[in-house]
Amino acid sequence: MHPALAAPLLRPLAEAEDALSRLDALAGAAGGAVREGLVARMALAEGAGWLAVEDLWIDPRDLALREARLTGSASAALLRDRLDSALPATAQAALYAEAPGDAAIEQALPLVDALRRRVDPFASAAAFSAALAPLGAARWPAESSVAGVAAPAFAAWRGALLDPLAGAPALLAAALAAAGWMRQAGEAEPARPAAAQALLLAAAVLRQRGRAPHVPLPFWAGFAQPPRRRPDPLHPDWPALFLLAVAEAARRGLAELEWLNAAATRAAALAARERSHGQAGKAAEIALRQPVLTATGLAAALGATPQGALLIIKRLVAAGVLREATGRTSFRAFMV
Repeated sequence: MHPALAAPLLRPLAEAEDALSRLDALAGAAGGAVREGLVARMALAEGAGWLAVEDLWIDPRDLALREARLTGSASAALLRDRLDSALPATAQAALYAEAPGDAAIEQALPLVDALRRRVDPFASAAAFSAALAPLGAARWPAESSVAGVAAPAFAAWRGALLDPLAGAPALLAAALAAAGWMRQAGEAEPARPAAAQALLLAAAVLRQRGRAPHVPLPFWAGFAQPPRRRPDPLHPDWPALFLLAVAEAARRGLAELEWLNAAATRAAALAARERSHGQAGKAAEIALRQPVLTATGLAAALGATPQGALLIIKRLVAAGVLREATGRTSFRAFMV
């Protein structure tokens, strides 16, 4: 047994391993469109959960609209008391302590992108710096911000961080690597390391260990609802908190996967009925892959006219595959 695997961690580890294994196995068994769509939606849920830790609530659906540039300024909408125009799902839920402004929303998008693309910060010093830069100020050990203190050889540092964790279970190794980097970065440079940076490293460690090849590391989505405890990789209880958050976020991912699979079943039934004359099947596959769909985007993907694409969307809405996401009567967007 790895020395870090104390008895109080056995149950949280088992629960996290079970939830993550089920999620990844079912994602791997799903069709390509469902699997790709799940990854995109999980990344959005992670970005929204990260903001929720700061008591800045945004529904992942609204984060998807913002990423696609389909809504206007949230800050301006708040000033006009028209939050529903910029954050329709968030305004409808009314669960937030403080609605996020534009700067906060934009800060979450690099995390969404990194998780969706599943970047590898450990590939090189340059990759490490590029991956961490959008999420916080710390760059150690890729760069040193202290005059006269040189950054270490990256490969040697990487080995010193990860090699001692080789005997630990993959999830525990991810948690400990995040904590180890955060401690080192806090001691080595004035810039305060951010938890989001540390968790991106944890996700990379998990992939290196061959765990969850089909989905990004679920973590921040576990904080999407109160009560929230700010995650601190330097806290003595960090490994247990990490495992509990992974288990909760993975369960949310399972619910999202179930929703996508149900939509895919309804889409398949519609496509079978329209086999001889419709493009609903192709359109549904595009909708499953993408968190947000517009008539213009669908028209471009299918080689159809915007009017023809809108008719297809209406059939998908009637079949229960899509729903309108903005609450507008024009310039509308749709989601599964």
